[in-house]
Amino acid sequence: MKIYTYPKSRSLRVLWTLEELGISYDTVKVDLLEQQPNVVSPHPRGKVPFMVDGDISIEETLAICLYLCEKYKATTLYSSEIEKRASIHAGLSFALTDLESPIWNLLKQLVFIPQAQRSLEIVNYFKTESSKVIRQLPYDPRNMWVTGDNFTLADIFMSHTLLWAQLCGLELNADINDYIHRATSRPAYLRAQTRNNQ
Repeated sequence: MKIYTYPKSRSLRVLWTLEELGISYDTVKVDLLEQQPNVVSPHPRGKVPFMVDGDISIEETLAICLYLCEKYKATTLYSSEIEKRASIHAGLSFALTDLESPIWNLLKQLVFIPQAQRSLEIVNYFKTESSKVIRQLPYDPRNMWVTGDNFTLADIFMSHTLLWAQLCGLELNADINDYIHRATSRPAYLRAQTRNNQ
């Protein structure tokens, strides 16, 4: 199994899933931002992550992670029980739509656009929208994780997006910061982060 990656990108989510599942894999670092890249992703639009598993090729982060969870079952990361899986899907949906959209747009303004070219109006808009959706986070601090006592695929997507919120300097309460710390202290996350940033 081969995963095309780039440091500090969504490919971390795929490697984290692989590490949680205990699956061996190879990585190929893509020259994503180079004008004349030596290594390109087979993704139709040149993006990462991209996975090749034998004769199967899959693009897009969630599609890859769901494929892995469905192929390598018998794990709480993606329950075989339909009710629990529905809760995981709900967490994934929130993380990828409501949560990620404003935070990603804010991150692009603060990290990828030179300061002199930034729009203060756009920055303030996405700060407001991000803060609003963080207050709606479907996380009960009485539980360890988003769907209850078990760490799931929803936590990988949720906590990774909340890391972007931290990077943007958004205000997060103590419960959310503790949740992020628990997720990113997991050995699988630390291994995935090291592999992804090589």
